[in-house]
Amino acid sequence: MKMEQLLPVIIIVAAGLSVAVGDMLIKKVATASGSIASAMVHPVMAAALGFYILQIVLFAYVFVRRWELGIVALLQMVFYSAACVLMGRFLFGERVTFQQGLGMVLAFLGAVLMNGNR
Repeated sequence: MKMEQLLPVIIIVAAGLSVAVGDMLIKKVATASGSIASAMVHPVMAAALGFYILQIVLFAYVFVRRWELGIVALLQMVFYSAACVLMGRFLFGERVTFQQGLGMVLAFLGAVLMNGNR
Protein backbone atom coordinates (compact mmCIF):
# COMPACT_ATOMS: atom_id res chain seq x y z
CA MET A 1 0.00 0.00 0.00
CA LYS A 2 1.41 3.40 -0.97
CA MET A 3 1.87 6.12 1.64
CA GLU A 4 -0.76 8.28 -0.09
CA GLN A 5 -3.26 5.42 0.43
CA LEU A 6 -2.05 4.61 3.93
CA LEU A 7 -2.35 8.13 5.36
CA PRO A 8 -6.18 8.32 5.11
CA VAL A 9 -6.46 4.87 6.72
CA ILE A 10 -4.23 6.01 9.59
CA ILE A 11 -6.36 9.14 9.97
CA ILE A 12 -9.59 7.10 10.00
CA VAL A 13 -8.14 4.73 12.62
CA ALA A 14 -7.13 7.75 14.70
CA ALA A 15 -10.66 9.14 14.35
CA GLY A 16 -12.18 5.87 15.54
CA LEU A 17 -9.77 5.65 18.45
CA SER A 18 -10.40 9.26 19.45
CA VAL A 19 -14.15 8.61 19.77
CA ALA A 20 -13.46 5.40 21.72
CA VAL A 21 -11.18 7.23 24.15
CA GLY A 22 -13.81 9.97 24.54
CA ASP A 23 -16.43 7.34 25.35
CA MET A 24 -14.09 5.64 27.82
CA LEU A 25 -13.48 8.94 29.61
CA ILE A 26 -17.22 9.55 29.85
CA LYS A 27 -17.77 6.08 31.32
CA LYS A 28 -14.93 6.59 33.80
CA VAL A 29 -16.40 9.89 35.01
CA ALA A 30 -20.02 8.70 34.97
CA THR A 31 -19.33 5.57 37.01
CA ALA A 32 -17.51 7.63 39.65
CA SER A 33 -20.11 10.42 39.78
CA GLY A 34 -23.22 10.46 41.92
CA SER A 35 -25.38 12.23 39.35
CA ILE A 36 -25.54 13.30 35.74
CA ALA A 37 -25.06 16.92 36.83
CA SER A 38 -21.80 16.17 38.65
CA ALA A 39 -20.60 14.05 35.72
CA MET A 40 -21.30 16.82 33.22
CA VAL A 41 -19.21 19.40 35.09
CA HIS A 42 -16.29 17.07 35.81
CA PRO A 43 -13.05 18.40 34.26
CA VAL A 44 -12.39 15.11 32.43
CA MET A 45 -15.51 15.76 30.35
CA ALA A 46 -13.59 18.57 28.63
CA ALA A 47 -10.98 16.02 27.56
CA ALA A 48 -13.74 13.76 26.20
CA LEU A 49 -15.11 16.69 24.22
CA GLY A 50 -11.61 17.35 22.90
CA PHE A 51 -11.41 13.79 21.55
CA TYR A 52 -14.78 14.21 19.80
CA ILE A 53 -13.62 17.47 18.24
CA LEU A 54 -10.43 15.73 17.07
CA GLN A 55 -12.58 13.09 15.32
CA ILE A 56 -14.56 15.81 13.54
CA VAL A 57 -11.36 17.50 12.32
CA LEU A 58 -9.93 14.19 11.12
CA PHE A 59 -13.15 13.30 9.27
CA ALA A 60 -13.24 16.73 7.64
CA TYR A 61 -9.70 16.17 6.38
CA VAL A 62 -10.57 12.75 4.92
CA PHE A 63 -13.74 14.02 3.26
CA VAL A 64 -11.88 17.00 1.76
CA ARG A 65 -9.69 14.30 0.20
CA ARG A 66 -12.89 12.85 -1.37
CA TRP A 67 -12.98 9.49 0.40
CA GLU A 68 -16.27 7.64 0.20
CA LEU A 69 -18.58 7.95 3.21
CA GLY A 70 -19.40 4.24 3.35
CA ILE A 71 -15.77 3.15 3.42
CA VAL A 72 -14.79 5.82 5.94
CA ALA A 73 -17.71 4.94 8.23
CA LEU A 74 -17.02 1.22 8.06
CA LEU A 75 -13.31 1.56 8.82
CA GLN A 76 -13.97 4.00 11.63
CA MET A 77 -16.64 1.79 13.21
CA VAL A 78 -14.43 -1.31 13.10
CA PHE A 79 -11.59 0.37 14.95
CA TYR A 80 -13.96 2.22 17.28
CA SER A 81 -15.76 -1.00 18.21
CA ALA A 82 -12.59 -3.01 18.72
CA ALA A 83 -11.08 -0.25 20.87
CA CYS A 84 -14.24 -0.02 22.99
CA VAL A 85 -14.41 -3.79 23.52
CA LEU A 86 -10.72 -3.92 24.47
CA MET A 87 -10.88 -0.88 26.75
CA GLY A 88 -14.00 -2.30 28.39
CA ARG A 89 -12.14 -5.52 29.03
CA PHE A 90 -8.86 -4.11 30.30
CA LEU A 91 -9.98 -0.88 32.00
CA PHE A 92 -13.41 -1.85 33.35
CA GLY A 93 -13.15 -5.64 33.67
CA GLU A 94 -15.96 -6.26 31.19
CA ARG A 95 -16.25 -9.73 29.71
CA VAL A 96 -15.39 -10.43 26.06
CA THR A 97 -17.06 -13.55 24.75
CA PHE A 98 -15.80 -15.77 21.98
CA GLN A 99 -18.63 -14.49 19.78
CA GLN A 100 -17.61 -10.89 20.38
CA GLY A 101 -13.98 -11.68 19.58
CA LEU A 102 -15.02 -13.49 16.42
CA GLY A 103 -17.25 -10.57 15.50
CA MET A 104 -14.31 -8.18 15.83
CA VAL A 105 -12.20 -10.37 13.54
CA LEU A 106 -15.00 -10.64 10.96
CA ALA A 107 -15.65 -6.90 11.06
CA PHE A 108 -11.97 -6.21 10.47
CA LEU A 109 -11.90 -8.67 7.55
CA GLY A 110 -15.01 -7.01 6.11
CA ALA A 111 -13.30 -3.62 6.29
CA VAL A 112 -10.25 -5.04 4.52
CA LEU A 113 -12.43 -6.56 1.79
CA MET A 114 -14.42 -3.34 1.26
CA ASN A 115 -11.26 -1.26 1.09
CA GLY A 116 -9.25 -3.75 -0.99
CA ASN A 117 -10.23 -2.33 -4.37
CA ARG A 118 -8.93 1.19 -3.72
